[in-house]
Amino acid sequence: MPAGGPQFLVNADIDVSDQRFLTLFSEALARVPKDVLPVRSVRKVRLRKRGTKAAFAGLTTYAPADQRAGRGSPSSGENERQTITFYTDVLDQLSDEASIAVMAHELAHAWLNEHVTPEESKRRERETDELASRWGFSRELGVLDHEAESL
Repeated sequence: MPAGGPQFLVNADIDVSDQRFLTLFSEALARVPKDVLPVRSVRKVRLRKRGTKAAFAGLTTYAPADQRAGRGSPSSGENERQTITFYTDVLDQLSDEASIAVMAHELAHAWLNEHVTPEESKRRERETDELASRWGFSRELGVLDHEAESL
């Protein structure tokens, strides 16, 4: 699986067999700017049929190795664990562009979890979309907003 930039997800196991998803995820990764620091804490990217909330298309979960360690500074990503899960029930209802937006959004979550302290990031959803926009996914995010209205 190609990674964005030199190697955006350096430690991730991509546990996916769906060809559409792999193609779109590869495209999203390849479009992450090459000068963006990698994410070392994502250990797994996976697909599931549905999430606990019907409207979720993706979810990034984060488990720090020691929640007391490193407060006030970005993590190194070496001991932390993140899993990115995408839900096919929702992704299958979205266009390729909107699906790429979901993927970019979750990649931005993973990056922020590793490189920005919680104290610096109070409004994570808005910051995640702003970061994905800076990475070049503005058009796809707009498509996702439009399609999400009908879900």
